Amino acid sequence: MLRPVRRLARLKCLAVLCGLLAVAACATRPPPRTPPPPAAPAAPIPVPVAPARPSSGDAKFDAFLATARDEALAQGITGENFDTATAGIAPLATITAMNANQPEFNKPVWSYLDGAVSARRIKDAQFMLTRYGEVLDKIAAQSGVPKEILVSVWGMESDYGADSGSFNLFAALATLAYDGPRAAYAKPEFLAALQIYQQQHYAVSEMVGSWAGAFGQTQFTPTSFLKYAADGDGDGRIDLWRSPPDALASAARLLSEQGWTRGQGWGAEVSLPNGFAYEDADLENDKPISEWSARGVTLAGGGALPPSDASGAIYLPAGARGPAFLVFPNFRVLLKYNNAASYALAVSLLADRMAGAGPVKHDWPRDERALSRSERLQFQKDLQILGFDAGTPDGVLGRKTRAALRQYQKTKSIAADGFPTAMLLGTLEADAASRATPNSSFPGTVEH
Repeated sequence: MLRPVRRLARLKCLAVLCGLLAVAACATRPPPRTPPPPAAPAAPIPVPVAPARPSSGDAKFDAFLATARDEALAQGITGENFDTATAGIAPLATITAMNANQPEFNKPVWSYLDGAVSARRIKDAQFMLTRYGEVLDKIAAQSGVPKEILVSVWGMESDYGADSGSFNLFAALATLAYDGPRAAYAKPEFLAALQIYQQQHYAVSEMVGSWAGAFGQTQFTPTSFLKYAADGDGDGRIDLWRSPPDALASAARLLSEQGWTRGQGWGAEVSLPNGFAYEDADLENDKPISEWSARGVTLAGGGALPPSDASGAIYLPAGARGPAFLVFPNFRVLLKYNNAASYALAVSLLADRMAGAGPVKHDWPRDERALSRSERLQFQKDLQILGFDAGTPDGVLGRKTRAALRQYQKTKSIAADGFPTAMLLGTLEADAASRATPNSSFPGTVEH
């Protein structure tokens, strides 16, 4: 009987122990989890607001900057960069006056060339050819643009870096862009200048240029910089203000990509035969060199034109009384750099002179004077009265006016060179006055 009693006692003890363990387990079990309260709605992300900027004193200018800031941000320019680049700028009165008047090139071409291809500039060009000879040889070999042409562009654009402009680039372009006849040109250039600032990290104080927004030693516009700027000295940074190799390499790239033909040159001074059809002397009138030879055109120094498969045009910068030039397609590439034939001629002649060529052989008609703007307007008005379509009178004797003038000259049996002179204006005014007389007529007029 003792053994069963002990077994029963053990069972009772085991039951008590299990009960205690169950109680302990219940005591340590975590209480049921309470669901978290609903999350509060996320706060809206604040939209950056342009900081208030001091007024420039010109409400239209301030409105332009506000709109330009939005456009700049849409193009990836940061608000900080825009605000830093444009801090404190206002319309520049000097540029506003230039922009309103649209100053034109009023010097006769020979006076312009006297300064552009002066003895001092030729001497400086030859010095630069020597000083940067190794760099220039490398750039010329890569681009196909002769080193003389590159140095000539450098001299024409900034006098070899001596005069590259001192206007704040952003102020100048904003002044042109917010109002006036150059607004369509200047707005993209202003935004491009901001892209350059953001990409290149120049100091704003160093970003200076001409009143028209070109900068550096070879005077690039901001959009041209973004397309053609090149690292000529290999330092990993492009600086057109202080690095001649960068400036020269950039000019070479621009001319090369605009179509410069390697090994062809720009053209040459020529002599025209008696009875030459001057109406064919036009930059857009290309003919094979063999045809010009057949028509009696020779080199100015004597001798026949060299045989070539190339074509060219006859250019008369001072009309039938001045020198004549046979120009090749490379001459028109120079116009892509600066769209003025007198500029392209100056670059070409300066390049020849630094290479050892002599001055222009034919005389310039230095007795002719430059016409005033009112006289140029009168030319156009008189041609219109006589029925020759010279376009809307604006004082700019462009292609259409020259074509109308040639038609008028042919009716008078004089050389149809399209070159306006004071004497020709007198004849034109007399004919226009007679055209207004009842029952009068004039060959080529449109009767009403």
